[in-house]
Amino acid sequence: MKKLISLILLIGLSLFLVHQVHAEESDTIKVKKSGFVVGLKYLSDNVYLGRIDSANIMYLVPSIGYYHKSGLHIAASLAYQLDAGMNKIDQVSLEAGYDFKIGENFSGGLSAEKYFYDANSIALNSVNDLGIISNFSYDFSVVTLNLGGGLAFNDKTDIITEAGLNRTFEFGKFTIEPTVKFNAGTQNFYNSYLQAGKSHLTGNNGRGKGLGSVKKTGTTNATYTVVQASAFKILDYEISIPVSYTFHKFKFDLVPTYAIPVNPATLLSSTGTLEKEFISNHFILQLEVTYKFK
Repeated sequence: MKKLISLILLIGLSLFLVHQVHAEESDTIKVKKSGFVVGLKYLSDNVYLGRIDSANIMYLVPSIGYYHKSGLHIAASLAYQLDAGMNKIDQVSLEAGYDFKIGENFSGGLSAEKYFYDANSIALNSVNDLGIISNFSYDFSVVTLNLGGGLAFNDKTDIITEAGLNRTFEFGKFTIEPTVKFNAGTQNFYNSYLQAGKSHLTGNNGRGKGLGSVKKTGTTNATYTVVQASAFKILDYEISIPVSYTFHKFKFDLVPTYAIPVNPATLLSSTGTLEKEFISNHFILQLEVTYKFK
């Protein structure tokens, strides 16, 4: 684990230094403008790595960020839950990061995010406190290759990676990007989720915390753990067709996504029985409008 973390940090630092040298030596780099960006996003369901638990979680997410021409940025957002019998702020997130481009084809970014979840949140990723994320893409003209990786910190750190391909089509102010990708990683987050008593397995009916990691089975109380939660495996495949429209400083995005989870976790009950994590395919719709003060 320590070697992997060191490798990720070393790659990120190397890319940062390469970009700095490239920017200093090249006199053809376009000067970017600094400015604020505000946005409002609607998310039909909070699906995490192809998975949900006991209820649909619909979010309305306002955000604000400052993006400096150097590539550095800071941003903040909050997720307001609209369903599951609740209307509340479910999450607040703070982010700082750096985006870069080398030449015309290679781009990437590094960021860190701090999460603050409501104590009764039923989102699967509500056990995560901090995330470190990297993403890289290379445009081959015919298709763009996207790679990403990061660490999600909960009771035990998860490694999450993704890889995918997309193709961009432009029609005036419209852009369409058919995309296919997969997510792979560990499932320590699900183990933490069960231990926190948030799952329907532990008494959660979709309206808040469960029975303290306990499920009533007749007269027997059962707790659950994920067998080999630190095993690295493919977690889901996703197909999406993002559509965007630009109007002056406004940008409108529509992102329909179909998520296909795979490799369900094996759950060990304190009674000694083994169960499989329940997974099913999900359709997620994301709508977003942003405005740039640049």
